[in-house]
Amino acid sequence: MAKTKALCIFGTLLGNKTMVSKLVEALDGLPELEPTYVLIGPEDYAKYRAPWWARTMDPWEFEFVARRKAQGALDGRFDILLVNSWELAVEFRELARALPSAVVLDATPATIHRQLRQRGITGWKRTLANQVHHRSFAVVAGRFDYFLPKGSECADSLHFDYGIARERCFTTLAPQHLDSWKPTARSYSPPARLLFVGNDFTRKGGDFLLRLYADHLAGFCTLTIASDDPAMKGERLPPGVEWLRGKRRDELLPVFQSSDIFVFPSQQDFTPEVLCEALAVGLPCFTTDIEGVRDLVRNGETGFRMPRGASAEAWAAQLHRLLANPAEIGRMSANARRFAEENLNFDRFTSLIADVMERLRVTAQRGKR
Repeated sequence: MAKTKALCIFGTLLGNKTMVSKLVEALDGLPELEPTYVLIGPEDYAKYRAPWWARTMDPWEFEFVARRKAQGALDGRFDILLVNSWELAVEFRELARALPSAVVLDATPATIHRQLRQRGITGWKRTLANQVHHRSFAVVAGRFDYFLPKGSECADSLHFDYGIARERCFTTLAPQHLDSWKPTARSYSPPARLLFVGNDFTRKGGDFLLRLYADHLAGFCTLTIASDDPAMKGERLPPGVEWLRGKRRDELLPVFQSSDIFVFPSQQDFTPEVLCEALAVGLPCFTTDIEGVRDLVRNGETGFRMPRGASAEAWAAQLHRLLANPAEIGRMSANARRFAEENLNFDRFTSLIADVMERLRVTAQRGKR
């Protein structure tokens, strides 16, 4: 039987790089599939310089670069199409009209706009941009057969904001290789070891975290910050804070394993990969209560979600209560790992991808249009 030829156009910008590597691994493991990959990374912005009008909005610039990067591949013959963002769905809408197609995505224009408003980021220019992007995606969403949202916020938005039937959505979360990303023995001896991992330091609550540590936690625990954000170079770090930079994901595994609690006061996120990594190694997670983390952090079970706008004093009080009870840390650690085994297993993700690819293959055989 001839293999199904799949054109896979993926952006690897920001947090998408890790998810794309897992997508490629899952797709390469399907014997009946012959994937062709077009990967759009930061280096392509210099190679395919966008005109001025495209640079007025980040999604337009990304779409322009993606179209130029994919130009050579578009001459080939393919049976199905897979893209990994709403921007790429908009850009390759004509291909989706002709081919059975699916979209992997962690956000929609509507979820992005809502989270920005919750952060207090408003203004007529941003509102106008959202309307443009929202309408663009709304027009093309119906051309795609299946959607793989990363979390429930995105899945709900696809249904309520864009009219996509629930049965066409398959939630992925952020899969982990649990045979390597696993806990090691911990003693929970003082001082406790807190960990934060993330770029875009300000958006992810980095400034708040440093104040929290300096004013309320120094002397009781240490804090490791793993970040490549250039803005960190200007930060004055309190004693007890270690900054790790330039570390690959695999190099951070022992850092996760040697920590006690993961602290992540992010103000805007969409099913963060780092939270899934922390859960996989059995770290209780302290996060801001935002949509993008509610699939992962269960209050009192795998960690705590602190209300948006909660004071540093409130965060510190909750952290101190947990730090004073090593048995409770151990219980949450076991719950975190159990959650990962039940929901973040890479085999589950591979089966999900295989199921959607099979549905697309059957649609292609029947003739989509």
